[in-house]
Amino acid sequence: MNKVILTVLVLGMGFIGFAQDKANTTKRLKYVTTAPDGSVAMTITDDSSKDNLKLESANNFYRFEILDPTTGEAVLASRNQGKECDIDKTKLASGTYNLRLYTSDFVITSKIAINNTKKKLPSLQPTGEVVASR
Repeated sequence: MNKVILTVLVLGMGFIGFAQDKANTTKRLKYVTTAPDGSVAMTITDDSSKDNLKLESANNFYRFEILDPTTGEAVLASRNQGKECDIDKTKLASGTYNLRLYTSDFVITSKIAINNTKKKLPSLQPTGEVVASR
C-alpha cells in the first residue's frame, strides 16, 4: 500500500513539475525557401516574443523588400551586407506579404505571414494647428 501511495505522489509531482503554462509560451515560426536543387536558399525565423524577424540566406544579399501581395508595392525595404539581417516587424501591420531577397546572382521570393501583436508605431502627422507663444 505504501508503494502505491508513493508511486501516485511521484507521478503527481512529475505532472506538476513538467506542466507548461500556455499563457507564457511563445510561438516560433520558421519559413524555409529552397533552391531548385533542394538546398536551403533563405530562412526566416519569427519569434512571437520579439519585435524582429531574423532573415538568413545561404548567399550574401544586398537588398530585401517586403511587398503587399495585392498591389505588389514595397511596404518595407532595406539594403544589407552579408548573409543575415533583422527586420523590424513593428513597422508592418498583421497580414500576409511577399518577401523578396536580392543577391548578385538571383532573386529569392517567399510568402510570409506577420502576426504583429504589438501595435504599429504611429507616424507623426501635422494637425494644421499653429500655436505661437511669446
